Amino acid sequence: MSPFELVGILALTTYAIYQQTRQHEVVAATRFKLPLIYGVAGLVLGGIHPPQTRLAAIFLIISVVLSLVVGQIRGRLTRLWVEEGKVYSKGTVLTVGLFLGLIASKFVLGTVAYFLHASETGGFGEILIMLALMMMIQAELIHRRAGALRSTIPATPVATLVP
Repeated sequence: MSPFELVGILALTTYAIYQQTRQHEVVAATRFKLPLIYGVAGLVLGGIHPPQTRLAAIFLIISVVLSLVVGQIRGRLTRLWVEEGKVYSKGTVLTVGLFLGLIASKFVLGTVAYFLHASETGGFGEILIMLALMMMIQAELIHRRAGALRSTIPATPVATLVP
């Protein structure tokens, strides 16, 4: 991994942790903003190369499954609450830990794949795309949970006119 890639992943990871640890309103239109940033950065920095061997395909499948599972868990464990008629979310120590653990697992998988000569094409771009996949799953689950929570918010009463 080049110094440029290392600085890039540190910057993106820091930004993602900041976003996860602050309270913010759940807004449908912007739920895929962070995954889009990660996905585009991943494509620009190398993307995903088709696996050339069966072992490389297995590593790619493991990586995708890890992203899907962690996205599901994080989407279910992110805190949601209603305040002044709006739904807010905030990550927890556990969800941030899962995010960092997923990043670490991607590096471990890539290192093992490299030493087993399973794949020499995986890299930083692939890691970012897998993280984007995890974030998309998480964002969609949070969006759905927020929708269910919104349906429990009583409608504000409309002023009535007295004749």
